[in-house]
Amino acid sequence: MWTPTPDEQLKAELQAALARPHASHVSPPRPVALSGGGAGVDERKVVGWLWGRMRTSDGTWLGLATLWKGSFFDGAELDWFPAADLRTLD
Repeated sequence: MWTPTPDEQLKAELQAALARPHASHVSPPRPVALSGGGAGVDERKVVGWLWGRMRTSDGTWLGLATLWKGSFFDGAELDWFPAADLRTLD
């Protein structure tokens, strides 16, 4: 399966985000879709790549993903999302 190659800026952002306690890389990155929690967003069109995961102190799992919420040309947003709101596409 093809996986994206992050540019230098994304590499730096990923490294900083994954430096948090209890965070780990997902290798290779996995394609994901937002399946919940996307207030005001057409969830069928919110897709991207899962780069990492983290368990919070209260036991909640988060996924570090780049998600395209608009068109491809709008760019992707790198952020932590509740794992329950992400669905893998492979």
